[in-house]
Amino acid sequence: MSKKAWAGRFTESNSPLFEKMNRSLDFDIKMFREDIALNIAYSKELNRIGILSSKDYLAIAAGLAELEKEIEKKGIDIFPEDTEDIHMGIESLLSEKIGDVAKKIHAGKSRNDQVATDVRMYLFNQVNKIIDELCKLLAALSNLAENNQDAVMPGFTHLRQAQPVLFSHYILSFFFSMSRDVERFSDSLDRISTLPLGSAALAGSAYPLNRDNLRTDLHFRRISCNSMDGVLSRDFLLETLSNISILSITLSRLAEDFILFSSEQYGFFDLSDKVTTGSSIMPNKKNPDSLELTRGKTGRVIGNMTGLFVTLKGLPSTYNKDLQEDKEAVFDSIETIIDVLQVTTILIDSMKINKEKMRASIDSLSFATELADFLAKSGLPFREAHHIVGHIVLDMVNQKRELTSLSENDLLRYSEYFTNIGDEWGDIEKFLAKRELPGGTGREAVKRELKEAALLLERWSLKNAE
Repeated sequence: MSKKAWAGRFTESNSPLFEKMNRSLDFDIKMFREDIALNIAYSKELNRIGILSSKDYLAIAAGLAELEKEIEKKGIDIFPEDTEDIHMGIESLLSEKIGDVAKKIHAGKSRNDQVATDVRMYLFNQVNKIIDELCKLLAALSNLAENNQDAVMPGFTHLRQAQPVLFSHYILSFFFSMSRDVERFSDSLDRISTLPLGSAALAGSAYPLNRDNLRTDLHFRRISCNSMDGVLSRDFLLETLSNISILSITLSRLAEDFILFSSEQYGFFDLSDKVTTGSSIMPNKKNPDSLELTRGKTGRVIGNMTGLFVTLKGLPSTYNKDLQEDKEAVFDSIETIIDVLQVTTILIDSMKINKEKMRASIDSLSFATELADFLAKSGLPFREAHHIVGHIVLDMVNQKRELTSLSENDLLRYSEYFTNIGDEWGDIEKFLAKRELPGGTGREAVKRELKEAALLLERWSLKNAE
């Protein structure tokens, strides 16, 4: 068993059960690249202040670069079984590779500021990956809306038909909802990119480090202002988990809609074989498992968020071992949301739209508001107009007659205010033409939405290319 870095004041070995509980290498190995980059930058700074000679620094940097390739190839198996965490693991392997000079790399830093820096570096990269995958999904949604501008469908409230809408308008509702997720994730990058390195255990390093050098070398945007806050704060993780949860809720709503609309009862969409499964007993089944898993994983990521909130709730200042519990939840949520975004993009790109069935399913009763609006525009108080049309709807239901079959003469029996409504008052194109205000479901309004969507995608593309 290897000697612990902190074993000097201990006379007994840890219990094997506690060793297992205390070990974090199984999950913090995900940060090995970040930890190696940190140690190279930190060793460079130790060289600048005279703690490391140039020869020692070059040996450390070369050894760490070799070690990165070896870990990439062998993974966790490269580490001894009793390795506590990625930080001690890398330091130990480096010592085996280049000798005692490796033991100098920890001068003036603590695992407290080291892990806080590693996780911020890892998170910064992962949030950018989320943004990238999210933009791919938004591009797929925009294309779907662009290519189906002629399609109309029933709109729903309370899962009951409400009013007709353009299919493109419906799809863009998800686009603009998730565009705010891009903004949230992008905005969070500034707060994530705050360098804690130099905070040491809690009081700040006793070495004359130039933290701005470290910030530049590690590509951080700013430096933490308080060493205690630097090692303690995990609000950037809570923010990320919250952002993932908000995005996941929207994806779950999309999944729920698409599960319904692709069912035999609706038949609006056909999902491709790429994202569906069959039944082990019923040969006829084509199950929307990708959507159901998307819906189910929402509970998982919300649970991760809630769990970390509770973990952090009662902690005293500053670093506490409880903080080891932050990474598994964050890593899992990141991997989960990236998987969901990628699969949802495949689903959107490969689905087929049944335009005829969507149009045919529009219930004539969903034009009832047109009648109430006409009466109100003709001078009747809207509440009175609503009551009159409600009576008309009841008559049509009882007579099993289509509401839109009523002519102007039929409607005049209910109110003289229906004068000049015409017989084609329930035409879908007339309905859409009245809703050309910004954000409406009119054809020209939706074209403006598509232009706005294209501008957003272009802006994000240029920003990512910087």
